[in-house]
Amino acid sequence: MGKRRTVAVLIVGAGLLAATGGCMFFARTEAVIGVSQAVGVVPLTISFSGTESTCSDGISAYRWTFGTGEESSESTGTYTYNHAGRYELTLTVRSPGGKTDTETVVITVEPAVWICDENLDRIYKLDMDGTPLRTFDLPVSDPKGVAIGVAEGRPWLFVACYGGGSQRTLRVDPTNGSVAAEYVAPAQDPLYITYGEAEPERLWHVDGLSRKIYEMNPSSGQVLDSFGTNYFRASQQVGNEVFLQSPQGICWDGSEGEVGVLWYLEGETRLLYEIRIDPPINIFEGTQLVIEQEPILVDATVFPVAGIDRHDGYLWVVDRDGHEIVQIDPSTGQRTGESISGFPGASTSGLAIQR
Repeated sequence: MGKRRTVAVLIVGAGLLAATGGCMFFARTEAVIGVSQAVGVVPLTISFSGTESTCSDGISAYRWTFGTGEESSESTGTYTYNHAGRYELTLTVRSPGGKTDTETVVITVEPAVWICDENLDRIYKLDMDGTPLRTFDLPVSDPKGVAIGVAEGRPWLFVACYGGGSQRTLRVDPTNGSVAAEYVAPAQDPLYITYGEAEPERLWHVDGLSRKIYEMNPSSGQVLDSFGTNYFRASQQVGNEVFLQSPQGICWDGSEGEVGVLWYLEGETRLLYEIRIDPPINIFEGTQLVIEQEPILVDATVFPVAGIDRHDGYLWVVDRDGHEIVQIDPSTGQRTGESISGFPGASTSGLAIQR
């Protein structure tokens, strides 16, 4: 009699466990990430889903982290990565019984390359292999320089155009190519333009006729200051050297110092200058530009150059005659062997690498 009772109790207990504690006691909780794409060009928008995650008594909570400091508690959704880099997309799920599991997928966001074509009055967005991703026709002719920057809280393309003598700077929507604003260019021969994202945010523009570097407000196009050859003569690195005579590129680099530096390429001498930006410390002072180190002689085979930018510790230059974008070691001025080619157009000018 006692033996039969013992068996009966064991059977009832096992049934109770199977009915009420499947996930809690036996089945595994498993997080499963579904993602529309794991590799793409900035800005990269992904669709994510955790609905394939499993547990016999269901999933009661989702927690997503995107590797950017932002989170979500939805089971599905979309997210946009606005900067190039490698990010860990992580999902943690929880069952009603308290069991959790985590899965991670690496999202790789690659830089985008923006260039102009002077003859076609066009802007191209490329990947780092030179494949066209977007093409925009401009309403103003002779685009010379392009920069990707922020104004009024959102990203824009800033395009310096000669315009057949009607010099203008355009603010262009990078998603559809529409022109949101036009500013009168600060001088008669607008060439290259770059955006400094550190405070105070600025556009830096170099003009070929006035031979000056202009500091501009990105939201209004207002010229805040200008720096000509005589300004830089006080630097022993310039002295009597040819400077701002034949500008072939200017770019901002945020990897050095709190405010960043400007890199300027002089075509006449093939010298690359690093220019420190000293912002004003009060309302009575203006920005100062200071050249502190000896310039670097750049490989002659890439000239004439029609735009430069910095990315990942290297200088990239538009080799106009070779119709390619060439990587240069900034410490030596020599080619590294890396380049971007095969992109459309015939008269490339300007370069902006969106990071």
